[in-house]
Amino acid sequence: NPAMRKSGVGAAGDAFLDLWTDRLFDALQGRLRIVLLLLAALLVVLPGQSSLPVTDRDEARFAQASKQMVETGDLIDIRLQEAPRWKKPAGIYWLQAASASVVGGAEAPIWAYRLPSALAALAAALAMLWAAVPFVERQAAGLAALMLATCVLFAAEANIAKTDAALMLTGVLTLGALGHLFLGAGGIGAALVLWIALAAAILLKGPIIPFIAVLSVAGFWIAKRPGLGVLRIWWGVPLMALLVLPWLIAIWQISNGAFFAESLGKDLAGKLAEGQEKHWGPPGLYALLVWGTFWPWAALIPLAAAWLWRQRREAWLILLASWVVPFWIVVEIVPTKLPHYVLPLYPGLAMALAAWVLAGEAPLGRLWRRVSAGLVAVPCLALGLALIALPIVIEGRLIAGALPLVLAAVALAFLAARAALAGKARAQVMASALSAVCLYPAILGLSLPALQTVFPSPRIAEAAAQWRPCAAGPLISAGYREPSLVFLTETRTQLAAPSVVAERLSEPGALLLIEERWWPLIAPSLPDGRPELIPRAELSYFNYNRGKTETATLYTSDDPRWDACANR
Repeated sequence: NPAMRKSGVGAAGDAFLDLWTDRLFDALQGRLRIVLLLLAALLVVLPGQSSLPVTDRDEARFAQASKQMVETGDLIDIRLQEAPRWKKPAGIYWLQAASASVVGGAEAPIWAYRLPSALAALAAALAMLWAAVPFVERQAAGLAALMLATCVLFAAEANIAKTDAALMLTGVLTLGALGHLFLGAGGIGAALVLWIALAAAILLKGPIIPFIAVLSVAGFWIAKRPGLGVLRIWWGVPLMALLVLPWLIAIWQISNGAFFAESLGKDLAGKLAEGQEKHWGPPGLYALLVWGTFWPWAALIPLAAAWLWRQRREAWLILLASWVVPFWIVVEIVPTKLPHYVLPLYPGLAMALAAWVLAGEAPLGRLWRRVSAGLVAVPCLALGLALIALPIVIEGRLIAGALPLVLAAVALAFLAARAALAGKARAQVMASALSAVCLYPAILGLSLPALQTVFPSPRIAEAAAQWRPCAAGPLISAGYREPSLVFLTETRTQLAAPSVVAERLSEPGALLLIEERWWPLIAPSLPDGRPELIPRAELSYFNYNRGKTETATLYTSDDPRWDACANR
């Protein structure tokens, strides 16, 4: 077929895939599969742990609240500076505070607060080897674990200090336990895993994973009418309550019930009623986002859909569909949309796609193969171009260190596209996995950390550190209100209102960071005009939360107290 005639470069790439694809799939069912999976997961999880600056705003808020747990020793009440942070339970804060305490206490670097996410992500990938066994064969279980460990959303959440990587682990364990109990010979051990995982999920993020589990059990029961006695509800629910209730009772007493009013009545109910914190999205948004957030494996969906439909009466697929579909519909309906809301569903999706790959189904028509080829190549090409172009546009420079990995990732993605066109699903998997483990280190370990103007808090904190010993109080920031600045300086740092800044301008010991756009807001509170101030540092940066370039100046008063710090 002339259309399939191979160029020299393409032929070399195809020969490479032909050589290594069988070895990869042999490894996925052999003794080395744990080593292979750990290696792939580490290449995804490690690059951004210490190199990526603190991101705003969610990560910085989680890390700062955990830092304050270390500072105060209060493991019950959750605080962000002086304000209560009662949106989520305490589980992730405990993990982050414990990690930071081991590494260096309250002054621990950001990677110490990210360590629980990294370890949870690695554990989730390994747990897939156990969780997938009731659903698919051993080799497919290894492939499903590899898919989860190399998708975009896994990489993103594993490298930041938030709840969702740990929540993903509880989801994998819950899904696996349900599979062992309903489809396998799971006994008390699987039931213990189920109820302990559900308790951990509640302590991490409230009712999300239990809700998915209830939907799954309900869907499977409607289709197959299994006996529910295998769940050991009679002792599982008391065990879960025993693990969860002590903290719930403690926070109830400390907050006088306000925690539940805030987390359930305001935060959760607000997300169900309207697009909270400008995170509104239309129904169907996740069906669009999945092609990016589950890249490169979403490209297999058009190829696998027909085969999966034919398997729709199989018990294993009914349980997986019951895990994925009902909650997906729920989050599509809920107006508040964030990409990570569907992450707990991706383990089930990975298992289904892995089953299709190992089934060796004959390739579909050329139209669907073209769609799959585009879905694996285009997102990688777009990301690669963005990694090259954005630093040039934002900072006027090329991040040369990332270029070899970006080019390798794009080349491998196009090899995956060629394999898709040829109907070689296993070769597509091989090239896609290699593309992913090249692309993520380029993004998280090299490109993003090099963008100093996108992450200004480290530069601001460094500039303020010179003058802080001579200041009479903490740094006061007017305009730049990112919580990463608090985390990198001190808990007492003030993200102040214009009137507060106006009051402090005339104080001899005040250390102030003022964005230029804020002077018109401060001026009405200055009846005698702007006092004499000395600019100590000027910083320009791109605020990605506002989507604008800003300039801020670090000021002190003009008096001798600052001389000692000027010579530092």
